[in-house]
Amino acid sequence: MKYVVAPLVLTVWLLVLIAGCGGDSSSGAGGGGVPAPPISCDPLSPTYCGFPYPNDYFTVADSSTTTGRRLALPEEAMPANRFNQRSNPDAFNEMDGFSPGISAMTHLPGATVTGLATPDTIDDSLAPDSPTVFLNADTGERVPHWVDRDEWVVQAKIRSDAGEDRPPFNISRDLDELREEQAMMLRPAVRLDDATRYIVAFRDIVDEDGALVAPPPGFRELRDGEASDDDAIESRRTHFDEIFSTLQSAGVERDDLQIAWDFTTASRENNTAAMLHIRDDAFAKYPDGVPYTIEEIIPEQPVLGMACRLEITFDMPLYMTDGETGALLNLGEDGLPEQNGTYPYEAAMFVPRAAQGEPAPLVVVGHGQLGAKEQVFGFSEIWAEGNLIGFGLDHKGFASDDIPTVVSAILGGDLSTFRAIPERMHQGHLNFLMAMRTLSREAEGGPDTPFNEALTNDCGGAKADGTKRYYFGGSQGGILGAVIMALNLDVERGVLAVPGQSYNLLLNRSVNFDEYAGQLYEGYDWNGLHMQMNLALIQGLWDRAEPTGYSKYIRNDRLPNTPPHEVLIQVSKADHQVTNLGAHIMARTIGGVVNLAPTIRPVWDLQEEDGVHTGSAMLEIDFGNDEAPITNIPHWGDTKGDPHGRATELPGLGDAVLQFYETGQIQNPCGGEPCRVLN
Repeated sequence: MKYVVAPLVLTVWLLVLIAGCGGDSSSGAGGGGVPAPPISCDPLSPTYCGFPYPNDYFTVADSSTTTGRRLALPEEAMPANRFNQRSNPDAFNEMDGFSPGISAMTHLPGATVTGLATPDTIDDSLAPDSPTVFLNADTGERVPHWVDRDEWVVQAKIRSDAGEDRPPFNISRDLDELREEQAMMLRPAVRLDDATRYIVAFRDIVDEDGALVAPPPGFRELRDGEASDDDAIESRRTHFDEIFSTLQSAGVERDDLQIAWDFTTASRENNTAAMLHIRDDAFAKYPDGVPYTIEEIIPEQPVLGMACRLEITFDMPLYMTDGETGALLNLGEDGLPEQNGTYPYEAAMFVPRAAQGEPAPLVVVGHGQLGAKEQVFGFSEIWAEGNLIGFGLDHKGFASDDIPTVVSAILGGDLSTFRAIPERMHQGHLNFLMAMRTLSREAEGGPDTPFNEALTNDCGGAKADGTKRYYFGGSQGGILGAVIMALNLDVERGVLAVPGQSYNLLLNRSVNFDEYAGQLYEGYDWNGLHMQMNLALIQGLWDRAEPTGYSKYIRNDRLPNTPPHEVLIQVSKADHQVTNLGAHIMARTIGGVVNLAPTIRPVWDLQEEDGVHTGSAMLEIDFGNDEAPITNIPHWGDTKGDPHGRATELPGLGDAVLQFYETGQIQNPCGGEPCRVLN
């Protein structure tokens, strides 16, 4: 399975063309409904405005939301770039809570990760004496996590100064200065619950000399009952007494704390309401699919096993202000998207020769990073050998034609404009759903439908079996496939190859990030605190269109009027492009996903299962790469080649996928041994 990843080409001149803009300041708010003075920053973290984050201090009460709260981030909490431009907070402040897919961050100058849980020791985070505590405030249950001290800029600087070719940056700032700008990040090992309040606490954190790190003065005043001349501290004493009491009940002593705070996650409605409305409105209006036209494309060279190549143009219901990149959702008076006519969107289809003898199932295919529908032909061998009709669409919002919008959002000085990306992704998801509905109904509609006529006349009498419908996506297609599977009304089984969630976790650990991270980071003077804040902010917008908002509902607690689904997750160990940690979080979040044994390694909280398994599963393959770094940097030092797209080298994998598609059953295809390709 070769997963083609389109490069993201960024040009410096775009930075000059794009003007940044700021927004009106909003008042802060104390956690738990305790009002706070209208200040800009939380004095709990005096060394960095906006931290701790996420933080209920930056919310206000709002009885109209599911959580009863709404974000109230002030402009001063938005990182300022080198041109003193700040993002407009309005887009972020529409949310009724914080992303359930980001790390809980604070800044403790001099802090180390000595004795803290790592991705390899997640169980340590649940121990009674764990220095870091992540607590469900309502149930008292501890959240499994690991701790990253943000190393991305520091390690990039060290490698660049040593003349390493990865990453290719020239970071002029002093290394010691960069080390003073490292966030401490508690990364949940499973996606947090919706509309839930959490408490985060640090204790026994030490510096390089082994001495305890001093708590920030404002927090010390709250903890120790000291008088403060800061009204923002005095107004929160009752609320923090409740936090301390809850922590005490969990065995965390008040006197040991170096910092603690609370935050509330966004609701499921916050993240899914717009997409569900689009889906349900479109399918009610077009229950049997949409109008379409078909054109046969004659390739310059014959493709082995292909009967024909078809280009299908669907007249899709449009829910955007415009059909092209950069458009936003077309909102009605009720605040939900409403149809804005129709717009032509295309699919590229591979019809195998084998379909001339036996009707072929339909597989809708997702492409790689910022790629395009034509990447479906990169899997020609799979479609030909498996007798599958594979058809690909663009992941609109994050496809090749969206690169200018992505560049503009990232480099323009106002990251709130990033909303154009997940908003257009809503249309892209709908296109995937509606294309499958259209073609599957047409395949079963008799010989005179345009689809069946094209198969007969242009494809040598090929036939499609519209009752057999599947999904396949690799890399970005695997990531966004989790969204499509959670929403799908027609596809019950899908393969998610080398996926992960959330993008907030994936970006720093991906070599693909290198292509634009240099310009993005340089725009904020290589300040790691600024960048972690920025990545957390845009994740809140992204949740509405990426797996963080949806993977939890693929199998269990499903979205309204949505059938259950099963997925096969394929992981390439030590992947350079999509960290395995993201795939593991996705598997745990989906729930009920087993790790097919014999395994190449244990994965925390995933049950191992030998033999034939019915349901969702994960298969990990070892290609002999060095172990991936445990901190938030890419696999820069691995010289053994990227295993990201090597899965087709595993004998028997194709047969296993076909078995899963046909029967819903899957087993380890490696003959009773862990799956390894060591050459």
